[in-house]
Amino acid sequence: MHTMKRFIIGTALLAVTVLSGCQSSDSGRSSEQLPVVREALMADCPVSGTVANKDYRKVLLVRADQSWEQEAPVATFRVRKGKFSGTVRMDTTLAYVFFFSVPGSGIAQVRPFIPTQTGIHVVCPEEMSEAIVLESTSPENVNLIGCESIGTGLKPVSDPIYQEYNQLIAEDKLYNDAVYALIAEARSASKEKSRELWDQFDKLKKRNESYSEEGLAAKRKLDAFHALLDSLNRDYLIGHPMVSSFYRVWQSVEMARQRGEDLQPWLDLYESHYAGLFPDHPYHAKILSLAGNNVGDKIRDFTLPDVEGVEHTLSELTADKIAVVDFWASWCGSCRIRSKALKPIYEQYAGEDFTIVGVANEYGNDEKWRVALKRDNYPWINLVAVDGGPSLLSHHAQVFLLDRDGTILSINPTREEIEAALQR
Repeated sequence: MHTMKRFIIGTALLAVTVLSGCQSSDSGRSSEQLPVVREALMADCPVSGTVANKDYRKVLLVRADQSWEQEAPVATFRVRKGKFSGTVRMDTTLAYVFFFSVPGSGIAQVRPFIPTQTGIHVVCPEEMSEAIVLESTSPENVNLIGCESIGTGLKPVSDPIYQEYNQLIAEDKLYNDAVYALIAEARSASKEKSRELWDQFDKLKKRNESYSEEGLAAKRKLDAFHALLDSLNRDYLIGHPMVSSFYRVWQSVEMARQRGEDLQPWLDLYESHYAGLFPDHPYHAKILSLAGNNVGDKIRDFTLPDVEGVEHTLSELTADKIAVVDFWASWCGSCRIRSKALKPIYEQYAGEDFTIVGVANEYGNDEKWRVALKRDNYPWINLVAVDGGPSLLSHHAQVFLLDRDGTILSINPTREEIEAALQR
């Protein structure tokens, strides 16, 4: 108890210091100084970088909102003698990302920035654990760096917390014995069974039921730190209503959704301080697409064509039934594994009381989707959205279990959850 009390007091004191420094800096502008309308502006932006890590031989430049798997990068740079450079025409009202990766290793680092005619330079250190440094004098990028400095300023607090948490992971002490047995089974199971077991593991984590006693104590310290950091970030973004801050709001909503956390504090920030700024900016649609579709919400309705081109409305397909809505894509391997695992459930329970609806989000055309349908042979109706936008893409790896009135009962449900809903 005394240790946790000292942690809370210490983080609070440091938070006040860091926040005070951020608010007194010149890295952003007040809302009174900021023009409300920000029109898209294409400009030639010089970009360059130094790369100390020799494993990085190529750097991709992508829009922060594009699909890296499906869309071609905005630019590709070869690293020669530890350097790369070029000039790229970009929209200065959007965030872009440098993407450094080691081919075939799964190792990657990213560095977001806002394009500017004065140029962007990044420094990629040799150690992959170190952050990529952004060098830019533009107000938008100075603001982006200022927001990121909050987390950097809290490193004296966060480092011991992460060290304790990671040590428990290394020693196989973070989770309880039953969960480690589940993990071992998932690693040796078939693809379909493994996907189901990992979904079960994720649900136990979200309910804090997967941890050992000391693991749960470490998790609570980490949660307390994240809550503090989120609060400081929100305060900063309120005081710096710029395009770069708008990007951070969208990213924060997305990260909270991925971690299974409450989106409402970020959505409240958006509604109170950003909903009226930057009319027609695409980040509005992205944030709104992530709102809702949580457990307890009514799933958002839509109308899409099936393989024959016949239009169907989701609410009509699922009316008065326990239903599973499976968001997938032909290019998403993990989605297709999860979809195939639903076949035994459908074969056993399909009828007046239960149905499954597949919804795919494809790029350019539906040709690969049609090939995937034939190969995977799903016995339920499948709909497709070609370039369907963030409202569908943000859920492409998720499965929703719906009650008879369209209320979301569970996300990525286990077979047991589906059967329990049918029994009720």
